[in-house]
Formats: sequence, structure tokens, C-alpha cells
Amino acid sequence: MKKILLIIGILAGSLAYAEGNIIEVRGGYDLSSVTNFDEDIYSEYDLDKFVENGLRLGVEYRREVFPNLQIGAGLEYGLSNMDQPGNVRATKENLDYIYDSGNLSSIPLYITARYVFRNPTGINPYVKANLGYSINSGDTSVKLTNFYDGRLVEEYNSEMKNGMYYGLGFGVEYKNFLVDLTYDITYSKAEEKIYNYTDKEGFSHDYDFDVQKLTLSFGYQFEF
Repeated sequence: MKKILLIIGILAGSLAYAEGNIIEVRGGYDLSSVTNFDEDIYSEYDLDKFVENGLRLGVEYRREVFPNLQIGAGLEYGLSNMDQPGNVRATKENLDYIYDSGNLSSIPLYITARYVFRNPTGINPYVKANLGYSINSGDTSVKLTNFYDGRLVEEYNSEMKNGMYYGLGFGVEYKNFLVDLTYDITYSKAEEKIYNYTDKEGFSHDYDFDVQKLTLSFGYQFEF
């Protein structure tokens, strides 16, 4: 992470003094979202949409270093709900499973490269690639209670951690406006803490997951 942040800082600082700067601001919404886990958590449920579609806000700084080729750095904020199974009563186990989750927020810091296919019509397609590190936060919990007396039997609490971020996309710009479709993957590690109230024992372990999203964005570019 330190190396990536250092590269972003050096790149943004060195380009800021050059001419032909571009600052882009944009907002978007996820058209699709798929979550992949490295282990079977809640295996009886389909959790590929554990992280739901969400909103995106971003800002990006770029400069054209060769004809039609721009490089720069960006920052984005994404917010999505985390959808867990509803509360479940397991009659054979005499347990109620009570699920709770908040939102997953992701803040990718990345370097970017963009190639613009300019033509006389002024409607210019482009392709882009992003690489960076995402600062993630979010929490989930599962409480197992005895459905006869409501006594808490066991509890699982997970906290989302940071991870790498990759993105590929294409779009079209017209004058200073643009529309953009980006496919990105955000990696995260979750630390799960488990405590058994009957045995008075607890332990923790980590599991990895990634979130793959397709996002439609609209933006505006300032040139100076």
C-alpha cells in the first residue's frame, strides 16, 4: 500500500506543474455486483450478491503525456449495502439465527491510464485502466440464540479490511462531458471473531473475498 500511495503522490505532484491538466469529477451507479468468497460462509445461502449495487463519487487528475495518451491518479468513494440472509429459525438445532449488517464503504486510491480516440466529430471514445489500493470498512454480525428462552448461544462478528483495486473501462467524451462504463474488482479481507457463550471460548480467523462491479458513470472534465 505504501508503495502505491507514494507513486500516486509523486505522479500527482509532478504533473500538477505541467500544462494541459485535466480534472474530472463524476458520479455513478453500479449496474451489477457479484461477491466471491474464498470459503463457504453460510453455505446454504446464495451470497454472490452479498455486496449490493451502490453509488459512486469520484475525482481524477490526468495529463496527456503523449498524443491521445493520458496518465494520472484518482480517488473514488463507493457505498453499498451488505445483504445477509433474513433471520432464520433452525428447529432441529433449537436456534434462531439473527443476521445484521451495515454498509460497505470503499475508497480506492489509484493510478490511471487513458487512451482517447479523437476524431473530427468531437465525439471521442476512450479506453482506460486503473490500478490501486482500496480502503474498505464495514461490519456484519450473526447471533445464535435459543428460541425457547432467547439466551445468546454464539456470536460471529466480521470486520472488513483493505485490499487491492483493479479497473478496466471505456467511455465517450463530448466537449467536457463524458459517459463511462467501468468493470472493477475490489479485494477485501474480513476478520471474523467468534465467541461461544456456552463454553466461554472465543477465537478469530480471516477470510478473503472480492467484489466485482460494473458501474455506469457520468462526469465533467475541467481543463487548464
